[in-house]
Amino acid sequence: MFRISVALFCALAVVGCGKKKLDTPEAALAAVQDAYIRRDAKAFVAVLSKETLTELEEKIEGMRSMFQSIPENPQAAQAFEHMAKQMNMSVSKLKELTIEDFIGYMMRNEGAGSETTLLPKEMLPPAQVLRRTEKGNKATLYFADDEKLSFIKTDAGWRVHLDAENVAVGRIPGQNEENE
Repeated sequence: MFRISVALFCALAVVGCGKKKLDTPEAALAAVQDAYIRRDAKAFVAVLSKETLTELEEKIEGMRSMFQSIPENPQAAQAFEHMAKQMNMSVSKLKELTIEDFIGYMMRNEGAGSETTLLPKEMLPPAQVLRRTEKGNKATLYFADDEKLSFIKTDAGWRVHLDAENVAVGRIPGQNEENE
């Protein structure tokens, strides 16, 4: 009896430790909400679609290019020093900025439940899905205030598709408004 209990416990532990397949858009929503609330950038990135990751990488590449202008632009230098301080990394490390670093930075600068660019407050718990549409490997969940979130089904389950164009730092910290 003891061996059966130990074997069952080990089997459950192995299954529980494996990556959970997100079988529905609602499961993907719950995973991204949980990661956002816990400020877990790694878990948040893991739920994003491949397309979103590609778009974010392009956006971050633009930031890396801006970083290259620091020698000619004192305002850029000041802004990047401020950003690096907030991200707890050296300014030189910003040229190696990753998607996870960027998402973590966004999470630290957004208050849970406030207006955000990663997840609007209408999508944070206790978010209520008002409507769901699904066509093939794409789905959309609709929330209050005409907010919606798109999903793409992959072999690994449903993934959140964010429009990277709308995921913005706003203005770079330390940049004053007349320089925009």
